[in-house]
Amino acid sequence: MPETLTLPGLPSMVPLARRAAHALVTEVLPGGSPRDDDIALVVSELTSNAVLHSAAGEGGAFDLVIDVTPGRVRIEVADPGPAAASGCRDSEGHDEYQRGLMIVAEFSDKWGHDKAADGKSVRWAEFRWTA
Repeated sequence: MPETLTLPGLPSMVPLARRAAHALVTEVLPGGSPRDDDIALVVSELTSNAVLHSAAGEGGAFDLVIDVTPGRVRIEVADPGPAAASGCRDSEGHDEYQRGLMIVAEFSDKWGHDKAADGKSVRWAEFRWTA
């Protein structure tokens, strides 16, 4: 069953979200997942995105949903929007930004962007392995 954490849209919540995801994965799957590093990286990217590019970072909050089953982890981050296009934009040279969704695409097996019934913008990623 998915677990949901609602966190304030503060930069300090990004490492907390990463630790929470790791704790839940190891609770459900003793010993963790062979994709722990990929999951941690993508949680960081999706939660950073919510803090930096949505109303969550302007005094709001975001939801982190973690669904763990043998051989699969799904991460969702829902923020108050505005909903942005889910495509990746090329970074130029030494750009500090605009690489997050490219990282998500590279390190997850599936990823996407949806708009929830309540209007929230939801970015998600799935990780799979042979259990």
